[in-house]
Amino acid sequence: MRTSSPPAASGRARVRDPEATHQTILDAAQAMMAEQGPNGLTVSDVARRAGVNRGTAYQHFPTRERLVAAVLERLGRGTKVALESAAPAGLNERIDATVEYFVKHPELVRLSLFRMLGGIPHPSADLWEGYVERVRQLAASPGARDGADGDMLAVILLGAAMLWSLRVQSGAASASATRRYLRELKRLMLYGVIRPDAHDDVLAALASQPLAEPTRRRLQSIRTNVKKPGRRTG
Repeated sequence: MRTSSPPAASGRARVRDPEATHQTILDAAQAMMAEQGPNGLTVSDVARRAGVNRGTAYQHFPTRERLVAAVLERLGRGTKVALESAAPAGLNERIDATVEYFVKHPELVRLSLFRMLGGIPHPSADLWEGYVERVRQLAASPGARDGADGDMLAVILLGAAMLWSLRVQSGAASASATRRYLRELKRLMLYGVIRPDAHDDVLAALASQPLAEPTRRRLQSIRTNVKKPGRRTG
């Protein structure tokens, strides 16, 4: 009597990918933190949201603190890479790109606020220091006005961008109003932080926007003066 051989397996055995699992857990944790903050987060809840075994989740992140720190670390470095990889050369476009990035990624702002309100230290101090150092360089450059405090300017600029993102997210402001926000931000910088003769791209962008007549005339006058040889607007 001839016996039939067992049927061949129709599919391949599942291959474990620790890195993919690691990222899946982080994705779930980031989504939950953006929704409810980090304080109530547990590794067990994240494992359930990620669809992975609880023991596996604890192998990757033995404590809640390590999971929260990993999410913030990845988010901070991802933001830095995203902003720097497509950073335009001109200051005007860099301002636009930074503000628009925050508007398009409200989860970044929510997580940052949850972290600060919860008294959770940033896991990567070098990211903050790197940002502050770039603003210091702007404040100390020949294109800046005398006396600008780079450290405080870094806080003001970031705080304003975060608040604007939250207003758009909450519906208190429309995404289209971001152009008005950018226009006013650049006007303040031109009059109090940077010299118009050193950043004509910002001046030109501001002058092209709908403005009150006195402001428009002043900007036109500034543009005319800064183009004169040897002219420096202080």
